Amino acid sequence: MNHYETIYIVNPTLDDDSLKETIDKFSDLIKKLKGTIVKVSEWGKRKLAYDVKRFDKGYYVVLDFCALPKMLTELERNLKLDDRILKYITVKIDENVDPKDLVSKEKEIEDTMEESHNEHVEEK
Repeated sequence: MNHYETIYIVNPTLDDDSLKETIDKFSDLIKKLKGTIVKVSEWGKRKLAYDVKRFDKGYYVVLDFCALPKMLTELERNLKLDDRILKYITVKIDENVDPKDLVSKEKEIEDTMEESHNEHVEEK
């Protein structure tokens, strides 16, 4: 499997439920195609460098996952067809990776960050 990162921009006028449904749709699609989600990061609403489909802001989502190349084609086809998606880009990060290793490394990073945050809070 290859390691990919897709950044997509969602229509900023969606309500919270529709936004959650949109994000879940693409995460579930990867799982359905037997891919592995490493991490989903929501960056929130940000100003766009230029207007896209008459919007000057968009809700950014970063999807870090492992998949086969043919699965990527299906994901991008779905992103293109969904009217709620303003723009997207996918980058291949690495080839022939073990998804379990990536997921466990991501867990370790999150745990380390959480521990350091807790220590910082206790010092105050």
